[in-house]
Amino acid sequence: MAVRLGAFQWVSLATAISVYILIVLGGIVTSTGSQLACPDWPLCNGQMIPTLTTPVLIEYTHRLWTLVVTALVMATAILAWKNYRWPNNITKLATLTLVLLWCQVILGMVTVDSGGLPAVVTSHLAFATLVFASALMTSAVSMMGTVRSV
Repeated sequence: MAVRLGAFQWVSLATAISVYILIVLGGIVTSTGSQLACPDWPLCNGQMIPTLTTPVLIEYTHRLWTLVVTALVMATAILAWKNYRWPNNITKLATLTLVLLWCQVILGMVTVDSGGLPAVVTSHLAFATLVFASALMTSAVSMMGTVRSV
């Protein structure tokens, strides 16, 4: 059985993968102790493009990848609203992913501003997991509809 994925399925899959990569990058930030390499937000050491020491490069990569994730989550939500009618599980999940991502971005700012308090870092990871789950479900649900229609 051949499955043909449309643009939405590809974008939603790329979104889920990008969120997973962001979680891995966040783990690298924490495990290397780089979370305080950029003590301010949204800048890093008061600069848009900071001097790149190893810890700054690790933390800054995590921040830059967030831009990729944000663009993909927004594209997924826009395409969901364009291609599917509300109320639809795909539009609901894509919208949920967008809302969770914005909460996650705010929580990321709080994580930096708190100096990496363990409870805040744990909440940041928990929300990242919710964003991933929602993005993955968006992709999976859209693909289930594709399999049925082939």
